[in-house]
Amino acid sequence: MFLGAGAGCNRAPEPDARAQSYADVIYVNARIYTVESSRPWVEALAVKDGKLMAVGDTATARGVAGPATRVEDLGGRMVMPGIHDTHVHPMDAGRKELLECGFPFSFTMEEILKRVQECAAATPKGEWVRGGQWSAELLGEQRPPHRALLDAIIPDHPVFLMDSTVHNVWLNSAALTQLGITRATPDPNGGTILHDAGTGEPTGILLDKAAYAVMSKLPAFEPQEYEDAIRWAMQSLNAVGVTAIKDAQADHYTINAYGSSELKGALTMRVAASMPWKNSWTETREEEKGNIAARAQLKSRLVKNNYIKMFLDGIPPTRTAAFLEPYLPDATHKAGDTGKLNYLPEELAQDVTALDGQGLTIKIHATGDRSVRVALDAFAAARAASGRKDLRHEIAHAEAISDADLPRFAALNVTAEMSPILWYPSPLVFSMDAVLGSERLQKWWPIQSLLESGARVTYGSDWPSVVPSPAPWPGIEAMVTRADPYAVHPGTQGLDQAIDLASAIRIFTLAGAEAMYLETESGSLTPGKFADFIVLDRNLFDIPPDQIGETRVLLTVFGGKEVYRAQ
Repeated sequence: MFLGAGAGCNRAPEPDARAQSYADVIYVNARIYTVESSRPWVEALAVKDGKLMAVGDTATARGVAGPATRVEDLGGRMVMPGIHDTHVHPMDAGRKELLECGFPFSFTMEEILKRVQECAAATPKGEWVRGGQWSAELLGEQRPPHRALLDAIIPDHPVFLMDSTVHNVWLNSAALTQLGITRATPDPNGGTILHDAGTGEPTGILLDKAAYAVMSKLPAFEPQEYEDAIRWAMQSLNAVGVTAIKDAQADHYTINAYGSSELKGALTMRVAASMPWKNSWTETREEEKGNIAARAQLKSRLVKNNYIKMFLDGIPPTRTAAFLEPYLPDATHKAGDTGKLNYLPEELAQDVTALDGQGLTIKIHATGDRSVRVALDAFAAARAASGRKDLRHEIAHAEAISDADLPRFAALNVTAEMSPILWYPSPLVFSMDAVLGSERLQKWWPIQSLLESGARVTYGSDWPSVVPSPAPWPGIEAMVTRADPYAVHPGTQGLDQAIDLASAIRIFTLAGAEAMYLETESGSLTPGKFADFIVLDRNLFDIPPDQIGETRVLLTVFGGKEVYRAQ
């Protein structure tokens, strides 16, 4: 059995007098998966000053134990490196939980309206009611989100509600008026303001960059509130085994919250912060440039901010992702539509080349196969201009990739980031089936083909977008089975792209560390690396694959310190 803190923790006997250094704690009687091919399994760990001092058999670990060393018996449980989530939005998750009118995307329209009305009743008249996340699939329902639904119950507050994909916003009339959006307001580049077919008036739904443009006009929170939101998110991530993240959209509010948390000893995560470029939800273009210029002053021991995030297209369900072949036509969408890019290809190549020249690692959001190709072309231009290939640029989501572009990831040293967890039958996949055709989607998330080509593949939860939790275990299960890890929807999604468990675990650990330039510090369990590891309630290699998604974390250790222990 797994023993609680203090239980089963005995003082070790006196070690050999020749020992030069004693461990702070040793963990014994465990099945430890190191993710090191030379020695994948060991039985004990010794930790000293936050790092792994010894990794091997029990005798090796006990050999560095001294009079004050704590010994913890793990009762035969599985231990593995901490999860590296390379696409997550902690500030959004924390704000939703602590500061906004939050609700799950499983809510029906009636439940959403009831919840938002309750929030409005508790908010002073005239102040913003903001929150989310309504399901993007509601846009295709008979009763879709519309300003009139909110107007009927909340006439005295401007209302701002984000959807489950964090790409689309639902506003009421008071919000449209306060933001100055009318029937004459033009669509911004890369965004769409939906209008009623009969009246031409805005429906209250803004897509992609139209949504992000209004986000920047909302009132800011207090610094302590941002810090509280980040710390809540860190605790939630630690509880599911995450010890390193790449924040996929970190503005200066977020980076400052990480920094202040670290100064107080409350940051329990290694963080790579991707600063927005030409797509900040909260900042001006000049502020974006200022963040880049000041990045050396903002980085710290745990927070690295030499990263950039760009948006090249939208998302398939709203037909704003850019594809090589057209979407399926329907009653409201004409034939031949292939979506649109947020950049001209030559503009993207110019920006990527300039940012690459400053030593910045770039993550480009690209959900359609045309946008993936244009992103790869931009990275190729940057490689040609600089003559270097060491920067590990990324394509975020990388779900739809042309066969001709698959080998280019490895050739250009571009990481294919898989996020969110959608490589199985699910409602969001079904909504993409409806606009693209199921035959095309069977070729999506080509994880096995990418690995065979030599590409680096990483995992991102995209939490709180789309997924209800940042837990990685359903994603690992679905990579192995390509079936619904929640056992709700039958069938599989692209079964020929299923991978083995060891490969999946590497994607979620060491590959993520590589994408963050942390492979010498974390991602696997070997002497000299930081003691970032987790203890599980089951051995993933000893159970049927369809039980992996139910895994629970019993203990999370970060830098040698316990940051989560199951009650």
